[in-house]
Amino acid sequence: MTRLLFVIALGVSQASCGSEDGIAGYQELERQVERERVGADPDQWIEMRNLMGEWERTGLIFGYGGDYDECLKAIAGLKQANEGREYRCVPAN
Repeated sequence: MTRLLFVIALGVSQASCGSEDGIAGYQELERQVERERVGADPDQWIEMRNLMGEWERTGLIFGYGGDYDECLKAIAGLKQANEGREYRCVPAN
């Protein structure tokens, strides 16, 4: 039971780290990325499903000839390091 409470508490604390209120400059970064594409392709957010089942933005792929393809490659690497996590690519602009 103690382990379960620890895991739940850890998940809640991690979920709050990715919130707009938790990181200085987070909202400004999102607005900048939404307004200005880097290169010809839409930039891609890498999102990870957290322990609460919510999607958190954890990375940004930009400046490649195929940002979506590079995002999928990055996710493949992340899955090798932690195959239990779920990731996805989402257009950033």
